[in-house]
Amino acid sequence: MPGLSLRPDALSVRGLFSFLRDLDLDCDINPCAAWIGALDPERADDPAGVVELLRAFGLTGALAHLLGIDESEVTATCVVHETPMDGGTDQLAEPMSDYHNGRPLRLDEAALIACWPRSDGEHVVFVKLNHLVVDLGDAVAVLKAVRAHLRGTAPRRVGARYRDHAALVARYAALPPADPDVVEKALGAVPEPGRRGIPVISESSEQWLPLRRGISFDDLLSTVTDIVLRTIGGGLVLQYPVSRWEFARKGGYFVEIKPLVVRGESAADYTPEYFRQTRDFYDSLGRFSLSDLPSFGAALARARMPRIVVSDTTLMRPEPDLWQWIPVRTHRIFDDLKFLADRSMPGPPLLRLQYKNRFLPPEVVTDILGRLDERVGTGGGPHGHAG
Repeated sequence: MPGLSLRPDALSVRGLFSFLRDLDLDCDINPCAAWIGALDPERADDPAGVVELLRAFGLTGALAHLLGIDESEVTATCVVHETPMDGGTDQLAEPMSDYHNGRPLRLDEAALIACWPRSDGEHVVFVKLNHLVVDLGDAVAVLKAVRAHLRGTAPRRVGARYRDHAALVARYAALPPADPDVVEKALGAVPEPGRRGIPVISESSEQWLPLRRGISFDDLLSTVTDIVLRTIGGGLVLQYPVSRWEFARKGGYFVEIKPLVVRGESAADYTPEYFRQTRDFYDSLGRFSLSDLPSFGAALARARMPRIVVSDTTLMRPEPDLWQWIPVRTHRIFDDLKFLADRSMPGPPLLRLQYKNRFLPPEVVTDILGRLDERVGTGGGPHGHAG
């Protein structure tokens, strides 16, 4: 939305804000989810009640604070459609993905909820949240509250999560920043990638692989590193999100995107213990994200380093005894390759492989999936919604 800007101390969301405002990347940035389930008839016919819940939760107030505007200027939207939406979860994955990609949130829109009736008496529900004000834990809490409300029960502790959001924004900004020179020296020279990245936003595809239980994030980093060095070659830079513990359980996005340089000649060194120690070391340097490293970022661009993300921060699936999950796909992505672990309880855990079609040919995707399944999968192979 023209004219909107961030307050100066909203340091944690500067990158997200640029992606949303300047690159029109709602489809790749803002988290969303869709399900089939039985709704309370009165709640299903009361979109204003859903919007009131979102405001009471604190989403609109938090977004207003970040944008430096009055809360009355921030919207939350709930739409109840009349056209039935029948079909199973596989059949509905594409229309829900089309809806997600075709209906972006405005910068001053905290959330979108849409409901469609079904001939069996249940409903399809779609929820999209503004990433400027929701992190992993926030998304889980908001989605759970929305599901409870729509089923006719009372969500717990509405409003508690975002009560201190303004103070947290200031507290995060006051954290000691890392010295960029120290960080860049620790990272070392940018290596030469075996396959150059695609420097534009591009069409994407994805696959889902059942993930074996008990795989830690450092296990996943180690496995992904070994596989991408073997299949892509050269040296690479992985990116992973970090949420500081003192902020992770509070409402708001306080995430740092950290880089990890991995080199083909040192492939044997990248054990889970190596990544645990390396991540601890970067955390000890102070607050920083990849965007705070101008010289390193410029070197990545010159090398056309592919953007490879490894994340353990996706928990978007609903309670399986009450809801049927509809996977929603992003049509266009900024990063070249993403490994996204979804450990929604009670499981089973899933690994989402998302990639630019121009970056990886089908045979390389098949190779990566096979190696992942052998190392961290359940042996049943991928299932998914390729684009």
